[in-house]
Amino acid sequence: MRADVSGFGLWDREVEATTVLELFGEIDIEARLVLGPAVERMIDREAPEVVVDLRPVTFLDAGGLGLLDEVQDGVTARGGTLRLVRGRRGVMRLFRLTGLDSAFTVLDRLPPPLTDGDQELALPGGP
Repeated sequence: MRADVSGFGLWDREVEATTVLELFGEIDIEARLVLGPAVERMIDREAPEVVVDLRPVTFLDAGGLGLLDEVQDGVTARGGTLRLVRGRRGVMRLFRLTGLDSAFTVLDRLPPPLTDGDQELALPGGP
């Protein structure tokens, strides 16, 4: 499924027992309000594992962090686990500044079973 709104969006897919959510664009309070209900439906599936790929995110603010927190709460409530794939330097800086870098499990890349051929996605602004 693809939810795409001017400036931000979301792709999702399932690989075995894992739901992969790929956020892209500017993830802010507007994105949280628009994408939140879709994300909730996606994590309400039986897949207990959720991986959120942050590589295509160009901007993240408190609204985006709130969305990720809601995802984590929803996944945890269903007995699952959430992992994030490290995004751009500026995006990850917000995690460090807020102290949330220790609140999430962050991976450097998608685990091999979850890749779809774009494992080595090049990001402007560095990893």
